[in-house]
Amino acid sequence: MAAIAKILVLSLIASGASEAISYVLVYRTEQFQQLKQKVVQSELRLEDEKHATTGNGKNRQRRIESIETQLSSARNKASSLQLRNMLVVAVIQLVSVYQVNAVYGGAAVGTLPFEPLSMFRGLTQRGLPEDSPSNACSATFVFVLGGLLFKALLDRG
Repeated sequence: MAAIAKILVLSLIASGASEAISYVLVYRTEQFQQLKQKVVQSELRLEDEKHATTGNGKNRQRRIESIETQLSSARNKASSLQLRNMLVVAVIQLVSVYQVNAVYGGAAVGTLPFEPLSMFRGLTQRGLPEDSPSNACSATFVFVLGGLLFKALLDRG
């Protein structure tokens, strides 16, 4: 059981590091904050323009199209920043999984209380020898499951 606890701690550390790097590289930067502000303002202007009852139909339609273009451009730039961040986070996660496999590779670290379906057995037994019991789980499985859990908790908090 100590091995599972260590793997979960490593998973928590990797998830925390990923979130911290995301914050530093993207979410706290002035460029991202400006893009976020621009998206919010454009969305408000678009809603106001769509609900406005005054003005010429053609001019109003042009203003709506202009605002939609600005909104799309700002969202694309924000997505570009987030994509770069996702690449860095993916590298961190891959290195972390590699390290866990280097330490615990080939050894079952836990036993599931049930036998997983055959289509999930490849996930639960990744890196284990072929003769492992069908309800054994690998360190990789525990690490990834812990990472998903901690990421969800960190995103929520």
